[in-house]
Amino acid sequence: MGVLSRPEEVPALVRLKLAAGRIRREIPPQEHWAFAYDMLQRVSRSFALVIQQLGPDLRNAVCVFYLVLRALDTVEDDTAIPNEVKLPILRDFYRHIYNPDWLFSCGANDYRVLMDYFRQVSTAFLELGEGISSRWYK
Repeated sequence: MGVLSRPEEVPALVRLKLAAGRIRREIPPQEHWAFAYDMLQRVSRSFALVIQQLGPDLRNAVCVFYLVLRALDTVEDDTAIPNEVKLPILRDFYRHIYNPDWLFSCGANDYRVLMDYFRQVSTAFLELGEGISSRWYK
């Protein structure tokens, strides 16, 4: 079944496509934001669409926190990491987001890319501002 089998959905698809283009133009131009939104698309296409419908401040915050949780989950899910290495990383993960120099390579495919360049997510997090980032424990 294609779009033509449900013509009543065509206007909604067109609106969604136009909104996606508008949202792409609203992404901040800095490298860390480009990385964050690219990774969001790569690790969660369906949720990325919902996040990108939010207003700019909330959209950036939810994007960053989603990626932080994906990174945390990537460490937790990687069975190649021994528990004596994994557990301290998981316990201290809330501290790692404040450190753009922190690096822990793990996972596979897009999740490895997320972990290898996690400094970009940390940089975006630190740019969110006092209103959001100060609510997390330091």
